[in-house]
Amino acid sequence: MGKKETTIGFRVDDDLLEILQQLAAEEDRPMAAMARRLVVEALRQRGLITEKTSR
Repeated sequence: MGKKETTIGFRVDDDLLEILQQLAAEEDRPMAAMARRLVVEALRQRGLITEKTSR
């Protein structure tokens, strides 16, 4: 059985929104996918998750 995914929402200011949109466009990803990628990268950097747990 796979991991359950839950949708979360959060607010960002206009500057952060613009940066997320730009990054997503550069990598041809939906903005939500880019936000998820950035969260995973930050959690990995803090040592809270590993490559295996972030899939």
